[in-house]
Amino acid sequence: MKGPTPWQPEMPALWWLSQPNYVRYMLRELTCIWVGAWVGMAIVGLIRLRQGPEAWEGFLGALGSAPGIVFQIVALLFVLYHTVSWFRLAPSTMPIWIGETRVPSGWIELAHYAAWILASLLILYLVGV
Repeated sequence: MKGPTPWQPEMPALWWLSQPNYVRYMLRELTCIWVGAWVGMAIVGLIRLRQGPEAWEGFLGALGSAPGIVFQIVALLFVLYHTVSWFRLAPSTMPIWIGETRVPSGWIELAHYAAWILASLLILYLVGV
């Protein structure tokens, strides 16, 4: 005699399309693939740089090709989406308290954007742009 089977709720494959918040969450999670791919591309670039001028020039040529440019544009858009969505979540994930008073969410988000801008300007300065 077979015992009762556990209840298995039915979950459609595209359950996350039912609400805009779920869609934004899944899109943010999807951006991690592009971030990882871009990091992989940067690692390949370092390897090519170490292999010498010819390998480096070939790598730069690949980056300047149509598929390379499309990849970089798509990666940039996904990274920007990931960054902005994370900055919007930051006040919820790391609330800051000063004594008994919670720092307003807008200030935390603004601090992230300010740090991002300052870091970007510093990098641009260091590379001489």
